[in-house]
This record gives sequence, C-alpha cells and structure tokens, in this order.
Amino acid sequence: EFFDSLLIPYPFERYGHAQFEWGGGMENQTMSFMLNFSHSLMAHELAHQWFGDYITCASWHDIWLNESFATYFEGLTAEKGLADYSWETWKNKNISEATLVEIGSVYVIDTTSIASIFNHKLVYAKGAMVLNTLRGQIGDSLFFESIRNYLKDENLAYGYACTDDLISHFENTANIDLTEFFDDWIYGDGYPVYDIWWSQKTDNTLEIKINQNQTSEKVEFFELKIPIIFKGYFSD
Repeated sequence: EFFDSLLIPYPFERYGHAQFEWGGGMENQTMSFMLNFSHSLMAHELAHQWFGDYITCASWHDIWLNESFATYFEGLTAEKGLADYSWETWKNKNISEATLVEIGSVYVIDTTSIASIFNHKLVYAKGAMVLNTLRGQIGDSLFFESIRNYLKDENLAYGYACTDDLISHFENTANIDLTEFFDDWIYGDGYPVYDIWWSQKTDNTLEIKINQNQTSEKVEFFELKIPIIFKGYFSD
C-alpha cells in the first residue's frame, strides 16, 4: 500500500514469496525468491516489481534503474516508520558504503564485468543516495511526480528503459535541465567533500565560507544545494 501511494498501483495481478537457499533474493514477476524474510530484503524485492519487472533496464549499463531504485524505496520504508531501523540509520549506512569508493560511476561502463554490474557500493548504495540527493534538489512533490510519469509512460510500461528515458521525465516534470546533475552523479566519478568555515561578526552577522573538493578529477565541481542549520543562544 505504501509503494502504491508513492508510485502507481501494483502492476501485476498478485504477489508472493518463495524461499530458496541462495544468498539474497531474486525478483521475479509476481513471485520473489527470498533467502530470508527480513524487512530489508522483502521491501527491496517488492520495489523491484516496479523497478526491474514492470520496467526493466535496457542494458546492463542502466542496471541502476533497477537496483538503485529498489534500494532507495527499501530506505523509504524506514522514513515512513515501517522498518525495524531508522531513516537516519539507513542513510548513514549507505553513505558510509558509497564513500568507500572514490573512483567509479553508478552507470556501468564495463558490462563484461559482473563485479561492476552488481557493485553494491556504486550501483546500490551510491545510486540510492543519488536519488535522495535529486529529491533534495527538486523537492518531494516533483521528485515523486517525475517517477510516476516515468512509470506511466506507455512506451516503457512492461518493457525496458535507459537512463535517458528517466532523465527526460524528470526534466519535463520539474521543468529543469538536469544534464549536469546526471553527468556528475550518474555518469561521473566520486563525490564532493566540503570544508565549512564560519565567523560571527560584531554586528550580529555571520560569515560562512564553503570549499568543495572532489575525490575524482573527472568531476570538476558538484553543483548542489547545501542545507545549513543555525543554532544559537541569545540573552538580553
């Protein structure tokens, strides 16, 4: 019901689980194979019914359209309070995993390498956090509306999509050029690291300087909105 509310109604007639002895799980239309019935695994494989089974990736290059989305929607169950772990815990876990890799893109370059296709740090963890970053850039309403429009596309439904198909729906829905965002975060390497310096002036103003460094030379600068929270104590 939660995924229905964010996406489009479940696109198949029914859904079930079959337990098997391999590691992890495997999303099959209407019946996911599961090693166990942990919340994370069940949420991840269910999300694949939309991202991977209803619309699958056009090639292994675009596998993030399946795995990043399934990972992120697994996380959204924590944000909703449905999981046995918190939203902050889920985000910190994926950020920690994604930042272990300073070189390499979410978009798979070498499709002859199974390790690259199913690189958990890049395709799963970093891809999921890139989606969260995009959500922060355009806002919740446009983010989820863009995904619904992507899923409603009759040219993609019960078929396949490439990364450009997703980009088009986000750009058309949000009325924004996302070329640089996807070039940096999906096709590009690495991530930004920030140094923040602040100084309080005598006239009760605050000066802030933010420096960004990148872990890879392939991205010169990540253009991002950076939320800053001010906390202070005042006296008469």
